[in-house]
Amino acid sequence: MSDRTACEYKIDNDFIKCSHCKNTYFFKGSAMLNTAGMTFLGLDWANRTAITLMCENCGLIHWFGKAPIPVTT
Repeated sequence: MSDRTACEYKIDNDFIKCSHCKNTYFFKGSAMLNTAGMTFLGLDWANRTAITLMCENCGLIHWFGKAPIPVTT
């Protein structure tokens, strides 16, 4: 599944819907969860990451600590 292809995702068997427009198709991405302490020590690479899903329709970005599962058709 390419990150450039919008698709539907689930977490715990529930479809993810955009909280703004109720669309169900998203582009997957990731973001670093930087902390001041790790940045001070020059260890930004050791910070955790979050999964992001950007709504295909309105562009709202949703953040997840648990990885959403793509729904394949």
